[in-house]
Amino acid sequence: MIRKVISFILRCRPENVMAVGVSTVLIIFFSATRMFHAFNFGMLDLIFILLPVGILGVKSLLTLLAASGSDEDVDTTKFLANFFQPFLKIIRDWFPFLLLCACYYALYSNLILRVNPHLADAALARIDSFMLGNQPSFLLQPYIRPWLTDFLYAVYFSHVVLFPGVALFFYLKKEEPAFRRLMMGFLTIILLGITSYLFIPAVGPETFFADQYTTDLRGQALSKSVDYIISMGRVGNDCFPSLHVGIPLLISFYLRDYRRKCFIPMLIYVACMCVATIYLRYHYLIDVIAAFAFAPLAYWLNDFVLRHWPGEQLLKAASPAVCPAQVGLET
Repeated sequence: MIRKVISFILRCRPENVMAVGVSTVLIIFFSATRMFHAFNFGMLDLIFILLPVGILGVKSLLTLLAASGSDEDVDTTKFLANFFQPFLKIIRDWFPFLLLCACYYALYSNLILRVNPHLADAALARIDSFMLGNQPSFLLQPYIRPWLTDFLYAVYFSHVVLFPGVALFFYLKKEEPAFRRLMMGFLTIILLGITSYLFIPAVGPETFFADQYTTDLRGQALSKSVDYIISMGRVGNDCFPSLHVGIPLLISFYLRDYRRKCFIPMLIYVACMCVATIYLRYHYLIDVIAAFAFAPLAYWLNDFVLRHWPGEQLLKAASPAVCPAQVGLET
C-alpha cells in the first residue's frame, strides 16, 4: 500500500506534491500542536498569483463571448462548458502556486518566532559594520532626496507585479517549459527563504535602529502611500535573505535562457532593487549578498528536481517537445 502511494506521488507534478505536502504539514501543525494557531492570508503575497489568474479568467470569458456573439441561438450549457474547460486548465496550472503563496504568509505569521524567538538583527548588523565600518543605511543618510525616495519606493513595490507579469507572459505565449521552470523556481526560493527566516529571524534596520536615524526618508505622497501598503501586507522577521532581490535575480536567470534581450535590463532592475532595499531600511547589506547565493541555489535545485522527478520523465516520454525538464536546461 505504502509503495503504491509513493509511486503515485512520484508520478504527480512536483509543484502539486509541494503544494499538497506543505498544506498537509500545516494541517498537522494546526490540529496536533499549538505552534500553528491560525491560517492568515496576506493579500500582497496572494496577488502574485491572483493577478494573472484573474486576467486569464477575464481573457477567457471575453474570448468566449466574442466567439458566441455572432451565434443567434446560444446553448447555455455549451456556453458554460466552453468557458469552464479553459478556466479549469488555468486553475490546474496556477492553483499549486496560489496555495503555496497562501501558506507563505501563514507560515511567517505563525511559526517564525515560535520556532526561534531570538532575533538575529544584532548579528546581521555586526556583519554589516565589519564589512563597511558602519551601517549602510546610516552611510546613505546624506544622500537622501525626496525624488530618489519616491523612485526607490516605486522600484521596491514593483516587485509585487514583476514576477506574475513575467509568468503571465510565458503562459500567454504558451511556453509551458519556461512557465513551469519559472514557477517552480519561485516555489523553491520561497521555501529556501522560509527555512532561513525560521532559523535567522530579523526585523530589519528600519525597526532595529528606529531611534538612531537622524534623517527621515522624506518621500512625497507616492512614497507614503507605498510604505503604508507595504506595512499593511508585510510580514515581520523576513530579512535574511532579501527575496525582493533574490526573486528578480532568479527571474534574470530564466530570461537568460528564454529571452536573452531582457537579461541585461533585468540585471539593471536587480541593481536598483539592491539599492532600494538598503536605502529604504528594509534590509541589511548581508541580506542582499545572501540573495546572490540563494537565487543560484534555487535555480540549480529546481532544475535538478525537474531532471530527476519520475513524473517529469513520464511527461518527457509522452511529449518530449514540451518536457520542462529538458527545454532550456541544456543550454
